[in-house]
Amino acid sequence: MTLKDQLIQEIEGVADPVLGQVLDFLQFLKTKQGSTSSHPEAGPSEVATKTATTPDTGAADSLPAIHAIYTDGACSGNPGPGGWGTVLYFTDGSVHELGGRATQTTNNRMEMQAAIAGLQALIAMGQTTPVELFTDSEYVKKGITQWISGWKRRDWQTSAKKPVLNKDLWQELDAVNQAAKQQTGAPIQWTYVRGHTGNVGNERCDEIARAFSQNQTMALQRHPKAADLAI
Repeated sequence: MTLKDQLIQEIEGVADPVLGQVLDFLQFLKTKQGSTSSHPEAGPSEVATKTATTPDTGAADSLPAIHAIYTDGACSGNPGPGGWGTVLYFTDGSVHELGGRATQTTNNRMEMQAAIAGLQALIAMGQTTPVELFTDSEYVKKGITQWISGWKRRDWQTSAKKPVLNKDLWQELDAVNQAAKQQTGAPIQWTYVRGHTGNVGNERCDEIARAFSQNQTMALQRHPKAADLAI
C-alpha cells in the first residue's frame, strides 16, 4: 500500500469537522509546495513554524487582567424597580463598568445579578488568573460559599424543607462561579465589604445600581477593548 493509499484509508474514518481541518492543512501543503519549488532554501522548519502560529483571538488577548470585581444591587420598594452595578478593576488601573435594571424585583436578586455579570465578564475574557469579588451582601457571599452545597444536596430546599428563594439566579450564579474556578484554576475569592463606608469600588457600584433602579441616565466607564467583547 502506498503512502497516499494509506492516507485515503485513514481519512475515511475521520469526523467531518476534523476532516475540514485536514483539508485546510492539505491545501496549505499544496500552496507551500508551489512556493518551495521557486525557493529551494525553504525547508521543513519553515512549514512547522507557519502551521504552529497562534491565530489572533482579538480584544481579549490585549486586555489587562481583572484583579478585582465590585458588585452591588439596589431596589426601590423591595420588591419594586431595581438596578445592579458591577465594576471591573484591571491591573493597569483602568476600569470597566456594567449596569442593568428590572422593573419588578428585589434587592437580593439585584445583588446576585451584579455578581453574575462580573463573573460572566471574567469568563468572556478567557482570563486564567484568580480574581477577588467584593460584595456588600452577606446573603450573596454566604449563599455561594456556604449554603449552596446543602441546597443542592437537598434538591434546592432549605434546612427547613422549604423551596430556596431565587433558585433560578442561584443556579446561574453557581454555574458561572464553577466555570470561573475551572478557567482560572482557583476558586473565586468572595469578600464581604460593608456598604456605605467610603469604599470606592462599593460606592461606585451603589451609585450605578441606584441610578438604574430609578431609571436614570448613567454614564458608565467603558474599556474600549472590553466593549469589543460585548462585556
